[in-house]
Amino acid sequence: MKFDKQLSSVMTAALLCGTFTTFSSAQQTAAGGAVAPAPAAPAMAPAIPAASAASDAALLRSTPPLTEDALRSRYVGKLLFLRGSYLGDDLNFDQNGKVDGSPAVGSFTLSAFKIQKVKLSKHKLEFEADRYGLHFLGALPFEDESKTYDQVKISKKPVHISIDRELIVIPKVKKDKKKKDGPNPQEVAAAQTLKTRDAATAAATNGDMPKPAATSSATAESNEALAAISPAHSAMVMNKALDNIFAGDLDLRLLSHLPDFWQEYFTSKSQHRPFTPADANVKVLSEGMMPPKVLNSIDPSSNEFAQKYGIAGMELLRTVVDANGVPRQMAIARPIGFGLDEKAVEAVKNSHFKPAMLNGQPVPVVIDLVVTFRIYSNRTKPGSVTKGSKETVLAAAVAGAEEPAKP
Repeated sequence: MKFDKQLSSVMTAALLCGTFTTFSSAQQTAAGGAVAPAPAAPAMAPAIPAASAASDAALLRSTPPLTEDALRSRYVGKLLFLRGSYLGDDLNFDQNGKVDGSPAVGSFTLSAFKIQKVKLSKHKLEFEADRYGLHFLGALPFEDESKTYDQVKISKKPVHISIDRELIVIPKVKKDKKKKDGPNPQEVAAAQTLKTRDAATAAATNGDMPKPAATSSATAESNEALAAISPAHSAMVMNKALDNIFAGDLDLRLLSHLPDFWQEYFTSKSQHRPFTPADANVKVLSEGMMPPKVLNSIDPSSNEFAQKYGIAGMELLRTVVDANGVPRQMAIARPIGFGLDEKAVEAVKNSHFKPAMLNGQPVPVVIDLVVTFRIYSNRTKPGSVTKGSKETVLAAAVAGAEEPAKP
């Protein structure tokens, strides 16, 4: 990972600390008065609903059998995002794409994977993948950029991801020389199942369907029976599971499950504007207004990945502080990645403010808070550690907002 030379020299020169401060009123994106309501955010795409029995039958007919070569071509070398943002080096999912157990969940910025190996067996689909962290490059939502983030490999060893397969059981036919030539009971059942499925599919296509409940029930029974004899059905189930587990990009389905402060960031980015609260009573700092002031000092934590790979920088948060001095709505304006964004938001949420004052009355305002993470060696921190220690220490402090200059 190549970092800016100036940032690197600063990071190795002094004590690790973090601060967040407010911009002065001249640095706010708007000047004075009430904030206009934000444009309506585009509706996030809901989770993909389960396909109807009839559409499943049609999809079944067009789904090719699953092969290891096809999966390698589809996934090896590709960067994928784990929809659940699960941490850990060994993850298992059932045949519908639901994770087994209760693995720890982290930031989506620590949940990108590059697939290295694929193995398909009778019972499982297995991946070996390297975990990647996303290091954002510092552009504001309304700034144009050709590249949003760098990808940094952060796993020491491959992460194992396995998915249970729907078991294909083909009935065995016992040969009976004495029996006259003709279909055996298993073959008759399979033929009837195929006939039922085709009839349901044709009815759904032509719109000439019997009673909905009966059609749904018959088609469902057909699909259930086919599960025992059709590799295509097993492939269809696996494809749905893969879509429930991985995202090929930061798609709307993935973004819709992120915390609000990330959704506000991506919404602002798509609309090329800074975040603006919808409440018209929320004001921006202006001349004659006393800004909010932080009343406490806290130590925002980091994580092992950010410390190991020297990820630092300035997190810019746009935050509403209400008339009681409580931080409310927040949006990321300039992210860092590597899970530090969540730490910055947590630090602000746990802070207490003296509210902004206008004409002697407390008022809700939107302010820009800068949370700065710097990483330094202990050897440059006087009295911070015992002699000979090589451990990197993370520390931070919260600074109050500066009051505007008097006219």
